[in-house]
Amino acid sequence: MLIDQSELDVLLKNFDLPYCQIGSDMWWEKVRSKGAPLIKKESDKTSLVLFIWQDPQGKEADSVIASVLLDVNSLTDHHSWTPVCLDRVSGTDVWFGTLSIDSQWRGSYSFIPIEKHQLPDLVQRTGDGSREAQRAWWMDVAGNQIHDDLNKLPMLVSGWGMSSPLHLPHAPLEMGWIEWEQGELNIISAERIQTIDWQETQLGNQRHCWLFSTAVGDAPLVILLDGQKWSAASGTLSVLQHLTDTKQLAPAHYLMIPSIDGKTRWKELSCYRPFWQAVIDRLLPMVQAQLVQSNCSIASYVVAGQSLGGLAALYAGVTFPEYFSKVISLSGSFWWPEENRMRTPSTTESTNDLPLNNIPPNSVADHILNDRVSAAHLNVFMTVGVGEKDMHPYNDVTYDAIKHKSGLVCYEKVYGGHDWLSWRSSLVNGLVHLIPA
Repeated sequence: MLIDQSELDVLLKNFDLPYCQIGSDMWWEKVRSKGAPLIKKESDKTSLVLFIWQDPQGKEADSVIASVLLDVNSLTDHHSWTPVCLDRVSGTDVWFGTLSIDSQWRGSYSFIPIEKHQLPDLVQRTGDGSREAQRAWWMDVAGNQIHDDLNKLPMLVSGWGMSSPLHLPHAPLEMGWIEWEQGELNIISAERIQTIDWQETQLGNQRHCWLFSTAVGDAPLVILLDGQKWSAASGTLSVLQHLTDTKQLAPAHYLMIPSIDGKTRWKELSCYRPFWQAVIDRLLPMVQAQLVQSNCSIASYVVAGQSLGGLAALYAGVTFPEYFSKVISLSGSFWWPEENRMRTPSTTESTNDLPLNNIPPNSVADHILNDRVSAAHLNVFMTVGVGEKDMHPYNDVTYDAIKHKSGLVCYEKVYGGHDWLSWRSSLVNGLVHLIPA
C-alpha cells in the first residue's frame, strides 16, 4: 500500500524526521544515525513504534517487492489473511509502519518482503481460503524473513530465523543486557566447550551434546533442552560466564542437549519417559566421566526448557524426583496432550476459563492434582508471556497444581511473547532464582 502524504508529514514530524527529500541519501543517513525502530511515548502505558525499511531494489517502478509484512512476535497475527504490513512512500524506496505497544514490552520482530504472486488476498482467492491454506501460505513467505539492518542492536540468532530486538522504554532491565545487546561479549573459546557423542540405542538415534563449565569442582549441572539454541553463537554461554564472574550467579556446569529435528523433538519432549530414562542411564554417566577428568563432579541438577522443553522439564521433575527437583519452565506447553488447543479462543487468559476441576486429562497438572506424581519436592521457576494468550490458562492451572500440592513455585508473567528474547531473560532470572551466587 502507498501511504497518504499528509499522514506521512505528521508522522515524520512526530519522530523528528524531515519529509523534504524523503528517500534521498541524506535522508537515509539521518535515519541510520538515529537507528530504528523509532519509539515515542504515546500515553502513560503505551508507546508508538515506527518501523522503517529500505527497499534494496529501489523505487516501486524498479522493484518486484509488492508488500512488506511486519512480524512482531506475539503481537501481530500471522494466522490471518490480512497481516500487518508496512506502507510504501510513493516514488521512493521507503517503507513505513507503526504499532502502538505496551511500554513494558520486550520482543523480537522481522520484515518479510513478498512479491505480487505471494500477496495474501491473491493466494486466498486462488485457493480454498481454508485455515490450512493460510498456514501453508505463511510458512512459504516466512522463508523471506529478514532482520532490520537499521536496528543498531545485534540481530538475534536463535534457530527461528533472523530477527531484531525491540526493547520498549519500561521493559525490565535485562541481566547481561550490556553483553547481549552492546556486543561486549567475551568470546568463549572452542576448547572450553566439550562435545559428547551420545549414541542412544534405546531411542534409536545419536547426537552431539555440549558441556560447558563456569565452575571448578563440585557444582550444579544445568540441563538445557533444545541445546542448539543456547549454544555459543547465541551469546548465552558468554552471558552465563559474565554473571558468574560478577557474583550474580553460582558457578555451574551446563549440558546442552539438542533436539535432532521437529519429529524427534515432538516425541522426546512430550512427556516421554524413555528419553529421560536414557538421559539418566547413559548420558549423565558420560557427563560425569568428562567432569572427573577436570576434577569436577555434579552436586545437584537443574533442568530448563522453553515451549515443549518447558513441559519436558517439569515432566522430568515429577517423574524422576530423585534427580530433578529444580525446574525452569519457560512458556511451557502444558496444553499437552490436547493437540487441538489452537481451537481455544485467543481471548482465553485466566484460570476462570480452565478451572482446576476441568484441566486437560492426562496433563502434568492432572497427574499432580490426582496424586499420580508428587510435586512436594519441586522448586520451580515458571514464566509465560502476556502475548501468549492461549498459553495462559494451561500455565495458570499448572502453577496452581504445584502450589496446591506444596511445591515451591515462582510464577512470572512477562511482557513478551513466545519469543527467544523473553526466554533468554527468563532463563537467566530462573538460574539466579534457583542457584544464586
